[in-house]
Amino acid sequence: MERSHLSFRHIGISRTLFLICLLYLLSAVTIQARQLRVAVSALDSGAVVERVQAGMHSELTRQGYITGSNLIWVDNNKPQVPDVNVTISMSGNSPFISLVNQQGSSTDILFDETHLDEDGNVDLMEYYEVNFINKLLPGINTLGVIVDSEVTDISQMEQFLTEQKQKGVQVIYHYIGDSSELRSASRALVLQVDAIYLPCHITDMPDLNHVVMVAERNNVALIGEDHGSINKGIFAVYNIDYVQVGRDTADLLVRLAAGGDSFNYDNHLALPVLSINLDAAVRMGVELSSEVIDKAKYIIE
Repeated sequence: MERSHLSFRHIGISRTLFLICLLYLLSAVTIQARQLRVAVSALDSGAVVERVQAGMHSELTRQGYITGSNLIWVDNNKPQVPDVNVTISMSGNSPFISLVNQQGSSTDILFDETHLDEDGNVDLMEYYEVNFINKLLPGINTLGVIVDSEVTDISQMEQFLTEQKQKGVQVIYHYIGDSSELRSASRALVLQVDAIYLPCHITDMPDLNHVVMVAERNNVALIGEDHGSINKGIFAVYNIDYVQVGRDTADLLVRLAAGGDSFNYDNHLALPVLSINLDAAVRMGVELSSEVIDKAKYIIE
C-alpha cells in the first residue's frame, strides 16, 4: 500500500509539472502574439512631453504590457520596424500627437489646428475659459506666480496669465533659484495677493509642502498648472490633463497596432478640464459655488 501511494503521488507531480509547463508555453505564445513595438518621436521637450510619456507608460502597464517582454520601445535610429510610430509635437504645424501603424492607418490627437498665433503655434486659449480664475475666486484682484528663473518652458503659462491680466487680474511674478526658496517666496506673496498660481515645475519641487502650509495659514488659494498637483494640497487646476492624454494615447496605439482601419479619420481633441481638491479649498478658506463644483471633472474630497 505504501509503495502504491507513493507511486500515485509521483504521477500527480508529473501531471502538475506538465500543466505548469503547458501554461508557461501558452503564456509565452500569448505574450509574443501581443508584443507591441512602439517608436516615439518627441519633436519638443519639456514637462508636457514628459507627462504624456508617463501617461502612456502607466496605461500600457495597466493593460499588462511589460517593457522588455511584450512591450518594446523602438529606437528610431535602429533598423527594427515598429508596430506604431508615435510623434509628439507642440508645434501648430502638426498634430499634438500622431499615431501611424505599419499599414498606414493613423489617428491624431489635436489641440486646435485651425487657430494659430502670430508665430504659427497653436493658440491654446481658444479652448480655455479665460476668466476661469474669476469663476473660481469671485472678486480676486491680485494673483501671485512663483517661477523658477532657470526654466524656459513657460510660454503656455505666460499666454494664460496674460489673458488673466486682460480680465482685470493683476499678476505678480516671484522668481526663485531652487526649491529651498519656496518658503520665503510664498511668505512674501501671501502679503500681496489673493491667490498663488504654481506652474508644474514648481509643484514638482520637494519643498512644495512649505507653500501649502503658508497658503493655508493665510487663507490664500493655490492654483496649479498640473492636475497631479491636487494630490499635493493644491486647491484647483484648470488645464489639459497631459497624463490622461498619454493614457488615451496608449489605448489608441494598442488598438491601432491590432490593425484596425477605423483610425483613418478618427481624430481626437485634447481639451482643458477642471480638477478640485475640496479639502484644500476648506483649509484655504475658499467657498465654491455649485456651478464650479459641477464643472469639475476630477474632485478630491
